[in-house]
Amino acid sequence: MMEKVDYGNWVSVRFVVVPGILGLLLAVWAVFLPYVGIPAGVFSLVSLYFLHARYQFSPRGRDVQARVLDQVLTRLPSGSEVRQVLDIGCGSGALSIEAAKRYPTAQVVGIDPWGRGWESSKRLCEQNATVEGVADRVLFVRGDAASLPFEDEAFDLVVSNLVFHEVRGVRDKKRLVKEALRVVKRGKWFVFQDLFGWRAVYGRPDALLGAIRSWGIAQVELVDTTGPARVPRALKLPFMLGTVSVLYGRKNT
Repeated sequence: MMEKVDYGNWVSVRFVVVPGILGLLLAVWAVFLPYVGIPAGVFSLVSLYFLHARYQFSPRGRDVQARVLDQVLTRLPSGSEVRQVLDIGCGSGALSIEAAKRYPTAQVVGIDPWGRGWESSKRLCEQNATVEGVADRVLFVRGDAASLPFEDEAFDLVVSNLVFHEVRGVRDKKRLVKEALRVVKRGKWFVFQDLFGWRAVYGRPDALLGAIRSWGIAQVELVDTTGPARVPRALKLPFMLGTVSVLYGRKNT
């Protein structure tokens, strides 16, 4: 039997379990305090929503996770000029590994803080790369998207998928985009997917593009990727996938 690749699920189990337990506890209290039934119902609905979302993201559901990732992959540049790739916020390594498969002569670096128990997360990435046959060309390191441990213009291609909005301690998320662009070589490429349409996080899309162009990036596009074929209606809340877009382009020479 072939070993399976474990890329996990973008909806954490705790989003299902924690509100579910709270809802159950409050439902018990509601027997004695009827007004507690309202928050009990709210927590239960939240738990059910994230359970449904987790199913939709999984291969057993609509495999939304793969569909969304594909929006990055379809915008990667073609050709043999890509030698060094950086994946910011690599998670369990899916995008890093796909980039290595797309560019068979490239070296790929996946960087992620991973949080508590990060060593096991890093090992999972390495195991996935081994299963996919690219372990010799993919390096996984721990690091912060707000302060990348790389020199200016170190990579031919920099990618990221649904990461920037989750970086804590950085109020202006445009700073993360600017930091990512810092390590792109002149004349080379970037493809970032995030909740760029969420105005509470990024402001107006035209303002975001204006800021990027003011940094000297003339070739840049922002494309909404929330089409019905990719994102089910239930997942189109702003904090889920309702504002997801791909920001891609090429750095000036």
